[in-house]
Amino acid sequence: MKINASLFFFITSLLLGQWVNAQRVGVVLSGGGATGLAHVGVLMALEEAEIPIDYVTGTSAGALVGAMYSCGYSPAEIKAYIVGGEYEKMASGELLPEQRFLLREDFPDASVINFPFAKDSIFKKSLPTNFITPAYMDYEMLRLFGVVGAQVGEDFDRLFVPYRCVASDITKKESVVFRSGKLNAAVRASMTYPFYVNPISIDGVLYFDGGLYNNFPADVMYNEFHADYIIGSNVSWNTAPPTEDDLLSHLRNMLLTPTNFNLPCESGILINPKAPIGTFDFDKSEEAIQIGYISAQKYIDSIRTFVFRRISIDSLAQKRKEFQSKWVPVQINEINASSPNGDVVGFVNRSFRNDSISEALTMDVFTKRYFRVYATPQIKYLYPTIEIKKDSLAVVKLAVSKQKPFALHIGGHFSSRPVNTAYFGLSYLDVSEAALKLKAESYFGKFYGSAKLEAEFDIPAVFPVRVSPFFTLNRWDYFRSFSTFFEDVKPSFLVQNELYYGARFSIPVGNKLRTDVEFRGFQLEDQYYQILNFTSADTADFTSFDGQTAIFRLQQRTLNRKQWASEGHFYEVQFRYVQGREQSVSGTTADEFYDIRKLHRWISLSAEAQTFTINAERFKLGIHGKGVFNSQSLFANYTASVLTTTEFSPLPDSKTFFLAEYRAPQYVGMGVNLIFSITSSIDFRVDPYLFQPFRQIVRFENGAGFGYDDLFKQGTYMAAASLIYHSPIGPIRLTSNYFPNQEKPLSLQVSFGYVLFNQRALR
Repeated sequence: MKINASLFFFITSLLLGQWVNAQRVGVVLSGGGATGLAHVGVLMALEEAEIPIDYVTGTSAGALVGAMYSCGYSPAEIKAYIVGGEYEKMASGELLPEQRFLLREDFPDASVINFPFAKDSIFKKSLPTNFITPAYMDYEMLRLFGVVGAQVGEDFDRLFVPYRCVASDITKKESVVFRSGKLNAAVRASMTYPFYVNPISIDGVLYFDGGLYNNFPADVMYNEFHADYIIGSNVSWNTAPPTEDDLLSHLRNMLLTPTNFNLPCESGILINPKAPIGTFDFDKSEEAIQIGYISAQKYIDSIRTFVFRRISIDSLAQKRKEFQSKWVPVQINEINASSPNGDVVGFVNRSFRNDSISEALTMDVFTKRYFRVYATPQIKYLYPTIEIKKDSLAVVKLAVSKQKPFALHIGGHFSSRPVNTAYFGLSYLDVSEAALKLKAESYFGKFYGSAKLEAEFDIPAVFPVRVSPFFTLNRWDYFRSFSTFFEDVKPSFLVQNELYYGARFSIPVGNKLRTDVEFRGFQLEDQYYQILNFTSADTADFTSFDGQTAIFRLQQRTLNRKQWASEGHFYEVQFRYVQGREQSVSGTTADEFYDIRKLHRWISLSAEAQTFTINAERFKLGIHGKGVFNSQSLFANYTASVLTTTEFSPLPDSKTFFLAEYRAPQYVGMGVNLIFSITSSIDFRVDPYLFQPFRQIVRFENGAGFGYDDLFKQGTYMAAASLIYHSPIGPIRLTSNYFPNQEKPLSLQVSFGYVLFNQRALR
């Protein structure tokens, strides 16, 4: 009996040891938007406890986290990626500064709503199918998953950890499991939240978020991998039943199929991190990860009771290193664009490659050109996938769709001061051998009116070029008043009319810099009174100035907003040559009659910089300065001279006043931007500026005429304090401006929209 008992113990131990060694553990990650980032914390806790992870399945956010883990990223690396801000930008549709292509960014205008449409179906096909532009998301999917997936032969079982994800086929109304193919496309399909991100087509099937029909793919883990033990991480739930007066509850219940959040077998455990985070609260990623980690820690002892295998952190690190060491840097020697609109294909292909040059592209070069193409207004969508050929060179395939040919632009600036200006624009887009944009726009209001026609021709090449002919009319009607709607407005004392036309030739210097060479012809007409006490019977003085100007401009811009920015920087250096003929004729209020004709030639050199040196979550500090050297000669009188000289107007509202004290041929201006971010969309900011002219044009005392003042004699400052809500369609603000040399230095206003105008002819 003793011998038989020993034999039984030996055989039992042998069988148990074999079972322990064969024991396989699967991890299931649910969908849940930003809440799904808790899965990273769960993975961290499991690895720290040396729990092996042999298979991963995921949906939506779980598909993303699971794919990163399966591609060999450690939980610490996944956390660093997410907390570092790239994930938030990917989910919000923002681009990193180095990914913007300034050449194809329009000069800022006052539009707040932009509505693309097609002439054959203005409403049906013109409603947007996505809230964000997924340019950065799709590139990151290619970089993180596409390259790795291609190097394992598109077999998800050959990843560092075998992997599955699910997406939704809304045509068949069924969940689809991805086990092979383009890994980046599979993950992207699983993450395609309806109306937030546009759907993608894989093999002719349109896919949406996997959470529509299966938000917790535990059944996929059970059926695909037959795992011995399943660990589920679930941050989602089924939607509540619809209520009679809640439209969103109706839509959710029509779109979503209830998910079974239970495990399909008894051998497993379910972790439910409870993160008080909304679906789109991507700025709370670190909090979500920590909640996932703490939640998983509570179950570690229970898991160890059933999972006997252990794998040390050092062993995992070595295995990851071995997995990653197999891959060589990607060299792309072929770009294949495809589109239902065949005429766009040639433009895209030529933007990536020069037919006379056959060398392969590195991923860095491909990245730069990818974002250049995406910045083309005529291209709506660009989806990349990658294949590795036998010779280790790669082919990138690009699915391209054109933007709708027409767009309506609506906006303006609506204020409690009498400077209200509405903005309308209409543009036409087309692309074939080159990209064409035609745009007509108009500002209209009592204070400012403008009409502009412009064409933009983008010529595709490794070194692209933009050619832009234009025609512009501007009219400015200044009041000698800081009045509001509740005060009487005195008659205008200064009216400026501008007409200019010409062409701009632009080339990039990298992606972030652009160089413009511009030629303009112009006709300027100014009507003004040089005294305060004039009547409607008086006639104004009149000055016209007709001529030509040539401009060289070097500009870099990465500011996060077109006005009231809080991140990024702006640098511009500009050289201008001006020549023209002045004619000035006196009005009835002039001291003496005059009729002067005079030729003027001058050069102007300016440099402007704005950068944000502190960019904390709740506080931003910007530095903004501008310097101008202008050799302009004096015009017939003081007012005519001041009107044509350069001005310092760093505060948006300062452009709506005629402030002679901030105009000078040569000056330096400097200020700071102190921004206190109450929330991600509400700022309180204080913007003080100093202005120091070298010499300023002044009226001499005792009626002795006008001319230049002594060096550095004049100097002043300005300041503004604003509470701004950056709404989805434009800024709403309460602003107090202070200009100390005015009769009423302090002005208060409430406004909506942008204080932006078409460019001036000479400034």
